[in-house]
Amino acid sequence: MEQPSLILSFYSFGVMLHKRDGDRVSEYPVDPAQVALALSAKVRFDTGLLSDNTLLVRQEGVKKVVVEYRPPQKTGLYLDGSETALRVPLPGLLLIRVTAEDKNPQYGVYAVKKRPVTLNEPLFHAPLPNVFSSGNICWGTVQRVTDTALQTTNLAEDWAVLLGSRFNDHGVGGKSKSHPMDIRQMLIALEKRKARAYPKSDLLPVKKTLAQVLGDEK
Repeated sequence: MEQPSLILSFYSFGVMLHKRDGDRVSEYPVDPAQVALALSAKVRFDTGLLSDNTLLVRQEGVKKVVVEYRPPQKTGLYLDGSETALRVPLPGLLLIRVTAEDKNPQYGVYAVKKRPVTLNEPLFHAPLPNVFSSGNICWGTVQRVTDTALQTTNLAEDWAVLLGSRFNDHGVGGKSKSHPMDIRQMLIALEKRKARAYPKSDLLPVKKTLAQVLGDEK
């Protein structure tokens, strides 16, 4: 009969961990909260791709990932130095929010040429300032979403905070084939010619798929 390598013993005074290594057995106290956290981290919930704008919800222990799709549409964007919003078409966008315990949420935003139907959908750089080449967002002093919103799988408030903030000159390069140095110039040009849709041919590839960004593939 195989002997267990780990045994948890619960006493009135606390929890003891018994660890067997060959013929050696060691025993030491452990924090029940850490035990619960370790056990919960083994349980994974994953919806796979869904049918609405909420593409995916994945929870593994205390880590929760929500991926939401925003269809192509005209959007008002504020640039530093202007009191009037640009009215520009944006391509389809993906927003990824990762939360874990009480830490600040982590975000990634990317452009897509169509709504993903598999995790192998190629991603493109979002044609927005204040977004790093990795897809991470430079929030600066922007007020983050409420704790209540972070408990949901709806990213409406997250989108509103991102697109409703004032964009500056950070992270403006490498987003556009026609305006590689400054995506703001592309946005201004789109408004000037009253473009109805963002040209997909102008998007620059991230050279990663959604699966790779989520860590499912290397």
